[in-house]
Amino acid sequence: MSWSVQAVILGCEMVLGYVLGRVFIPYFRRIKTGKFDFYIGDRFAKDGSEPKFGGVVIMLCVIFGIVTGVIFYDSQAVLSFENGEFSRRVFIALGGVLMLTTIGLSEDYVKEKKLGIGMKPFYKICMEYLICLGVCVGLRYCGGVQTAVLMPFHLGYVQFGRLFYPLFPLLMTVGINMVKIHDCAGGKTDTGTDGLCAVTALIFSAGLSSGLAAGAGSDAARLFAVCTMGAAGGFLFWGCSPAKLYLGESGALALGGLMTMAVLLSGEYFVFLPAGAAVVVDGACGLLQYIVFKRRKKLLMKGYTLHEHLQKKGHGDHTVIGIFAVISVAGAAAAIAFLIYSGKFFI
Repeated sequence: MSWSVQAVILGCEMVLGYVLGRVFIPYFRRIKTGKFDFYIGDRFAKDGSEPKFGGVVIMLCVIFGIVTGVIFYDSQAVLSFENGEFSRRVFIALGGVLMLTTIGLSEDYVKEKKLGIGMKPFYKICMEYLICLGVCVGLRYCGGVQTAVLMPFHLGYVQFGRLFYPLFPLLMTVGINMVKIHDCAGGKTDTGTDGLCAVTALIFSAGLSSGLAAGAGSDAARLFAVCTMGAAGGFLFWGCSPAKLYLGESGALALGGLMTMAVLLSGEYFVFLPAGAAVVVDGACGLLQYIVFKRRKKLLMKGYTLHEHLQKKGHGDHTVIGIFAVISVAGAAAAIAFLIYSGKFFI
């Protein structure tokens, strides 16, 4: 896929994100408050009416980008009403992300309408795992799935064979939930940093797409990464601090799904660790906090996650985003190096 097509998709998605936010925010706010007012108010001030449902804006942008990319890349198959391997793989992965987003939308609706506490976490995790498993199995019959994992530091490939299919969806589920925690622990917006998760996803996708281009990686994964980058950028018009639209569980599941599906399509599974360094660090700090509390009944940090700890230490949203952006950029650079290594054995 040419850089010009990627640039067009990226630009159009960002504009679309701004327009969709402007149109949908009043309707989302009506779900939360029961009142409809097309006037959004001061973009740089909160009034307590900010709704969730950011996943709707993100997924509409992604759908536009992916359909556009498939038409440009696989136009012959589209015009002849046939599904080429490229388009089949892309749409299977997109279907998985849409199902994940639907779970989040139902949770956002229940919580915004105050209809209850929503689905039990165990059931949500099981559904997420089954969706990821279904995508992996579907991709197996559409060109295959790389079941050998390339390790860094010249350790070569580790072949998992059939064990890959139950194991990798489990790792995808862990990654998706780490993204959810990176947005806000327990789905509570006061534990999150407005715009942090979207910025992390944007840098993650930029690093992944650049590395895949440099290392001659999967075009399907590059398309997913570019679409994720554009959707995250478009969402930030309304989701960056002070937010007028929260990601919510729908947005967190959408971004988590997009990031993990892009890695799945790339076939370079280890790349999630460096590219998603900010997510991994935040999740590891949360896990460490939990372990220390269980064993010693003491809190290691002031918040459940590192970003919440920094906030409670008095750092503003933009400072926290800046700190994690530095971590993300460093991780993205490492991911690019790893992808070049995987494609050309450069290092």
